[in-house]
Amino acid sequence: MGIGPDREIEISLNNSSTIIWTDSTGKKRNIVVPPTVYPPREDTTMLHRALCKIKGKPGRMLEIGTGSGAIGTSMAEIGWEVCGIDVNPLAIASARGNHQNIGIFETMEMSIEEIDEDFEKSWDVITWNTPYLDSPNSDEDRLGPFEEVALSWEGEHPVRRLLDIANIPGMLSKNGCIIALVSTNKDTNFELSYAISEGWSIRTIETRSNGGEKTAVIALWKGWKWQPHYVKTVSSTMDFFKEETQVGSCVITKEQTAGYGRKNSTWISEKGDLTGTWRIMGPEPPNQDIQSIHIAASLAIFNAICTWNGKVFQSTTWTNTSSNDYSIKWPNDIVCSSTNTKIAGILLEAQSKGDEIWISCGIGINCKPRIVDGEMKGGVSETGLEGLEKHVHIHLTSWFENHKRVPDADKKFLHRRWWNVASHSHIIGKNRKYKNQPCVVSELLDSQLQIYSKSEKTDLSGIEIED
Repeated sequence: MGIGPDREIEISLNNSSTIIWTDSTGKKRNIVVPPTVYPPREDTTMLHRALCKIKGKPGRMLEIGTGSGAIGTSMAEIGWEVCGIDVNPLAIASARGNHQNIGIFETMEMSIEEIDEDFEKSWDVITWNTPYLDSPNSDEDRLGPFEEVALSWEGEHPVRRLLDIANIPGMLSKNGCIIALVSTNKDTNFELSYAISEGWSIRTIETRSNGGEKTAVIALWKGWKWQPHYVKTVSSTMDFFKEETQVGSCVITKEQTAGYGRKNSTWISEKGDLTGTWRIMGPEPPNQDIQSIHIAASLAIFNAICTWNGKVFQSTTWTNTSSNDYSIKWPNDIVCSSTNTKIAGILLEAQSKGDEIWISCGIGINCKPRIVDGEMKGGVSETGLEGLEKHVHIHLTSWFENHKRVPDADKKFLHRRWWNVASHSHIIGKNRKYKNQPCVVSELLDSQLQIYSKSEKTDLSGIEIED
């Protein structure tokens, strides 16, 4: 935080300014902004756009760091009951003045650290445009205390602060969630990787890059209940799933004796492997195309292996970290980049009845290396995969749960994230070869990759759902 009150007092004596803020719906508002109060900017509009995507009827929203009240006022106008808190008294005065008495928007002068078990509970959404700049390195670079707290952070990461609040019993409603604008830096991704291990699902809703400043709006929530059904031996875990099986259910076996992969290839598990099936969609028709379902499922497995191994996965950006020795090979295999061996695979299977459709995702992850049909396959860990199944569950939830509040996964972000994870595979990676010919991958098509080689253009298919 800032070094003292002198600068704050000096700036606070200046006059307020009036700015015109255009929200994400195109509506223009005159916002009075006193000195030391953060004015609405591009990040404010970005957060507003994400909040407008929230599903369901307007409910109760807690806004941390309400500032000028731009977000709180706009959300109150469309029916949300908003409570905005801010440590800056001038921000509270600004928010109250900018509220035009359309809808319910209450304000409280308090800091985030004061939210405890006695604070009002049962919020449908907790939102925060978090301080996303690193704390200054020297006192000379610091701002006044109120300016500093609005722009940069030090000490406990804002994501951790949010989760500590949300973990207070009853703080979030039954289907409540967090919607936060955050930096996409390494510290943020570390905190989100840790949040996965605590059972929080994460979905990126918006991304923005402005020069060196990169931000994202994310949703965090407690998703599908972890109620696995374990069986000792089974011919195929797919056999357990019927039409009435609920979304989020999973069956996991120690031994699969007659499993199958794509095009009925053999899929037999060995001791220590993770073999299971998850019901990921239904009964309403999928809100994603087949290709997107496949790449989201493969990303979930890739991410699960990373977080289970204690590696930071990029949850807020589409770039891939070089510290992960895994990649995705088209269309649905997880491979070890250094050995170029397959370590995991997925199979989607659909069941339909009238207008209803259920989609299940079969997953096999090798524990140890082995030779299958004369081909070397890799493994994830010589010491076992205990606990990996829960990471798989949470990452599948993050991509697929049709939550009553959380906006759906962004298709553009999904495809860019997959593209970068898959960029190390031998088909679309550094070697860029297809059938031993150098090639250039042009784009993702519906159920295909478009590849240009010296002799021809090829649409490489291979994504389908077994029915």
